[in-house]
Amino acid sequence: YFQGFEVTTGARLGEKNELRLNGTNLRIHEDFVPIAFSNTAEFEGPVVFAGYGVTASEMHYDDYRGIDAEGKIVIVFRHEPQELDSKSPFAGANFTAHASFVNKTINARRHGAKGIIFITDPNNHENEELGTATRQIENDDMGIPAVHARRDPVMKIVRDAGKDLAAIQKKIDADLESQSFELPAARVRIATEVIRTRKTVRNVMGAIPGSDPMLQNEWVVVGAHYDHLGLGERDSLAPSQKGQVHHGADDNASGTSGVLELARLAARNKNGWERSVLFMTFAAEEIGLIGSSHFVNNPTIPIRNVNGMINMDMIGRLNNDHLYVGGVGTSPSYQTWLEDLKKSVGLNLDYSDSGYGASDHTSFNAKKIPVLFFFSGLHTDYHKPSDTPDKINGNGAIKVLSLVYLMMDKMATGTERLEYAEVRQPQPPGGGGGGGYGPYFGSVPDFRDDLKGVLFADVQNNSPAAKAGFKAGDLMVEFDGKEIQNLYDFTYALRGKKPGDVVAVVVKRGGQDVKANVTLEARR
Repeated sequence: YFQGFEVTTGARLGEKNELRLNGTNLRIHEDFVPIAFSNTAEFEGPVVFAGYGVTASEMHYDDYRGIDAEGKIVIVFRHEPQELDSKSPFAGANFTAHASFVNKTINARRHGAKGIIFITDPNNHENEELGTATRQIENDDMGIPAVHARRDPVMKIVRDAGKDLAAIQKKIDADLESQSFELPAARVRIATEVIRTRKTVRNVMGAIPGSDPMLQNEWVVVGAHYDHLGLGERDSLAPSQKGQVHHGADDNASGTSGVLELARLAARNKNGWERSVLFMTFAAEEIGLIGSSHFVNNPTIPIRNVNGMINMDMIGRLNNDHLYVGGVGTSPSYQTWLEDLKKSVGLNLDYSDSGYGASDHTSFNAKKIPVLFFFSGLHTDYHKPSDTPDKINGNGAIKVLSLVYLMMDKMATGTERLEYAEVRQPQPPGGGGGGGYGPYFGSVPDFRDDLKGVLFADVQNNSPAAKAGFKAGDLMVEFDGKEIQNLYDFTYALRGKKPGDVVAVVVKRGGQDVKANVTLEARR
């Protein structure tokens, strides 16, 4: 069976992309490139230079201090201050989240900017990487036009104002103080037209009906995602090898093969199980758990009848018979079963209670379904072209599947349904990055990409969000007085807060705005 749904798979440029500096038109692809996360808009007006475009309250650094970017176009350097200093609070050449194109654009928009022009900082980077630096950028709409431009024409309008950007960069790096300024005589026109490509992809599933007339309407779901990184244009951990096939043998051909093998074995079980079993492979996991999210929100079986869910993601690199099992705390039965069964298959198990994580079991856990996540561990080939079939531990994968089969058997038999237990998540699934996650809020995002805002797939019990009255299904549209267009906005805004801060949050619920104050807490 196929379950189709649409996702944004890319973006292409329309005809109206323009950058004009003081009346001089720049050439697209030669002098500037629009960035895929731009919105479709145009603006002509005044300009400000905003240093590296960073606001980092935790480091007492703000490039927007002393300038007014409201209703203007901002020019910013790429990268971060003190890039060559290993002792820099910005982590030197490793970079923090503040260095990203996305976060700098969000910061510009939050300061009221109507557009942003990136140039490669002059002192540390001879190669400007025009057209390559932004190649794997996200294509979600960040709300303003954004372009990466060649240095020389931009530096000319700054020189005309009597300023030297190379000298200014040196001063910023030396003092970690804002050197931003307005360019009152300059005028810039920026226009971007980005057309986002949406395509239909499919979850693939097969079912084995249960044998018990009383229990066959209850289900066990066994799943794995079958998508991978393709040519690595997005999220590759081998940037120099973008454009090469990222084979994904472990991530996640191993889990996909596991689903197929378990389905084959299950089909040979003449007596079947009392409960029905749904074998699923999910699309679009690598771009945000979208396939599993679509299924739990548009289920082909009654979602309340799902007794438990098993997810296999990267089960092909078992080392020393050591297997990670997540979600163990989501049902009181799980750890007892696993302890009883592990010796029979010769595995050492490392347990995690949380039912959340950066894989498809998260979508089911958000619906209060007991989940298990089987994972053989990270390795140096993860998200690289070198994740190839010759490195798969076939015998190890057989051991993993032997345990999964036994757990599937437990879940599909017996008259008692699994009891769900909520486990507080230690950190947000699939979000954040360098620079920390910020304080604890307590929502779990739904990663669907067709809504403006952040949809809550779940709100954890006794979390700050729950205490403020927010619920699963709420759509956050405002945080601390700033519009929230997507998960990037929310992650950026949360990272800038600290435990104890009280923030006003607005959500859409049933077509109405619901506003409440949330007191953020420390993560535990």
